[in-house]
Amino acid sequence: MDDLLTRRVKIGVQYIGTKYCGWQSQKNAVSVQELVEKALGGVLGHEVRLTASGRTDEGVHARRQVAHFDTDVEIKPFNLILGANVRLPDDIAVVDAEYTDNSFDARRDAKRKTYVYRMYVDSVRRPFLDVNHLQIYRQPDLSAMNRAAAALVGRHDFKCFCATGGNAKTFVREIFSCDVRQEGNIIEISVCGNAFLYNMVRIVAGTLLWVGRGKIKAEDLPQIIASKDRSRCGKTLPPHGLTLESVEY
Repeated sequence: MDDLLTRRVKIGVQYIGTKYCGWQSQKNAVSVQELVEKALGGVLGHEVRLTASGRTDEGVHARRQVAHFDTDVEIKPFNLILGANVRLPDDIAVVDAEYTDNSFDARRDAKRKTYVYRMYVDSVRRPFLDVNHLQIYRQPDLSAMNRAAAALVGRHDFKCFCATGGNAKTFVREIFSCDVRQEGNIIEISVCGNAFLYNMVRIVAGTLLWVGRGKIKAEDLPQIIASKDRSRCGKTLPPHGLTLESVEY
């Protein structure tokens, strides 16, 4: 690659994560990153290495993951999108692309990310919803869930919401907003923050669901956060209900 001609490209990637080990490339498993890199490389004729805003875990989806890569091949962004998508499986797509400043970094420059955990209330299984919703059988108390969610907003040490196996150097994160909404039988837990710990949103969602079921009091959330004790929180909900909605810069 000619460094003098190298340009940085920013892309948005949408995917259903059900079949994949997550975003990040791993040995002996198929990742979203690996397939997108191969598709882009097939279009450009050289190896592509993507840097993303962050990793999504096995089974987690993305409405718009953001990544960047460098190329010295001149190509219209729309042609890049079309060329990549014909090489990708139906559950992964490059949804936008643009040339950007060479100093842009998809990971380091990300200011806030929004995740949504979706569930549906029904005694009967709904296959169309099961792809990206968790089925629950009883209506939870949304008012209590939102009171608990409000306690998460701000800059805190969120160690109690971190699963073992992460490699975070600090557990301090800032949550800009957290709320629970319902339309019909669909419930969405939306969390926006500057960054997240390992399985953090799934543990937050599980904790709020326990609040909605009366297993945890909403008023106890500040004390639980201060305790830094994972055992006082709810279960880690399954990955298929979680979607990375957006990344802001």
